[in-house]
Amino acid sequence: MGERIELEDVRLVYEDRGEGSAEGSTVVFLHGLGGSSYSGWGQLAACEERGHRALAYDQRGAGRSSRPPGPYSIELWAEDLERLLDGLEVEHATLVGHSVGCMIGEHAAVRLGERVQGLALIGGALRWRPEAGPVFEERVRLARAGRMDEIAQAVAQTGLSERCRQQNPALHGLFCELIASNDPHAYADWSAATAAGEMVETESIACPTLALCGELDPVTPPAFAEAIVAAIPSARAAVIEGAAHWCQLEAPAAVSAHLLDFLDEIAT
Repeated sequence: MGERIELEDVRLVYEDRGEGSAEGSTVVFLHGLGGSSYSGWGQLAACEERGHRALAYDQRGAGRSSRPPGPYSIELWAEDLERLLDGLEVEHATLVGHSVGCMIGEHAAVRLGERVQGLALIGGALRWRPEAGPVFEERVRLARAGRMDEIAQAVAQTGLSERCRQQNPALHGLFCELIASNDPHAYADWSAATAAGEMVETESIACPTLALCGELDPVTPPAFAEAIVAAIPSARAAVIEGAAHWCQLEAPAAVSAHLLDFLDEIAT
């Protein structure tokens, strides 16, 4: 059951797995548009099993957290993260983002400096392609009209590979339910804020960074991971074979393996 913390104008619901061992670190998961703390459930469990303290939370306007009126922004979500860490007395952490959660994590790393020990960016982008603008605008329009089922079907086309959708219809159906169950008005605010997002001051990121992406990701393809590597000084890239944008759901074991290896590297 999720725990709750009140932070000024927002209530955040979070999962806190394990206290960590002497060798373990604190790992914080940042979901993307349409996601929640459940989006990285497999990686959360893998980190806990390895002896890390694993935290995942529903961000402002998502999941079980409160949905104060927008507008939202990458900067606001990064501020929420800093306040969450302060409230839970987490001094140092590795941040694991997915999609726009990568931008949130990167902004937080700029704000927090040495408090961030590492960044793992799953399906991240320095900025969105120009053609993504009309897609986000359509998401806003459909969400305002309450047509979340249509959004869910569209997101599944890029979120999961064609092979996955055909061979794992149960996951496909649950994925559609995850997206369709979002509050329409909050999702619209999320979409508008996501469209305006980009990473900033990447040259100032001093911590080790892993840019991870799905081989078949049409939203943030491998070239996007390489662009992150070129922009952040201590970054490297890795690719999840056969997976699309939500590779942490499609190939959880492979993503967890890369993440755990990365955490081991940081610890050495």
